[in-house]
Amino acid sequence: MDKPTVVAGPATAAADSAVSDFELMRAVASQDRNAFKTFYERYAPRLGSYLLKLLKRPERVDEAMNDVMLAVWQNADRFDPAQGRLLTWLLGIAHHKGLKVLRQAGRSRAEIPFDTLPPPVVDEAEEREDASQAVAPHDPERTVLGWELGRALTWALDRLSPEHRAVIELTFGEERSYLEIAEIVGCPVNTVKTRVFHARKRLARLLAQCGHGDFASARE
Repeated sequence: MDKPTVVAGPATAAADSAVSDFELMRAVASQDRNAFKTFYERYAPRLGSYLLKLLKRPERVDEAMNDVMLAVWQNADRFDPAQGRLLTWLLGIAHHKGLKVLRQAGRSRAEIPFDTLPPPVVDEAEEREDASQAVAPHDPERTVLGWELGRALTWALDRLSPEHRAVIELTFGEERSYLEIAEIVGCPVNTVKTRVFHARKRLARLLAQCGHGDFASARE
């Protein structure tokens, strides 16, 4: 059947979703720009959400996303569905590009004192979901405490090594298994477990410094 003219709307979205990841990546590998547009619409929000959790700064996310998309465009033919899911492969690319950005920003991060941090960046989708699940009335004191904890977490995460921060975000933010994380970051499963253990200990100490020792203990 001849390929129909691209028209915006539900029918086009349904047709795009019917294309398998394997077919989509083969088309991208052949430099099909329409396929790349479909790929971007399907996966960019998911990758952007992860990078925002990892990098915490929108301007850093833009830089990393550009690097990720260029890598996909140039290396789509390397995706092998026999080796795992496309999302895992993409998170591996995002992980390495995000680490590069984190390392470049590492020196300036270490020099930022906790008291001068701005409010933490929140994923808009998660913010809407949290709001829809809220059952208690607006509580100004609880809001302030939540903001202070969010700021403390941002400050503490900024002081983890890039490798430790990445496994924390993949474990708790992305809810990936240790096996998936090992594939994403390219190291043995036991190394992932060790990194998570030491990262949590480091976070607990940093949060205690900010007056959130109770929360840190609860996460242990």
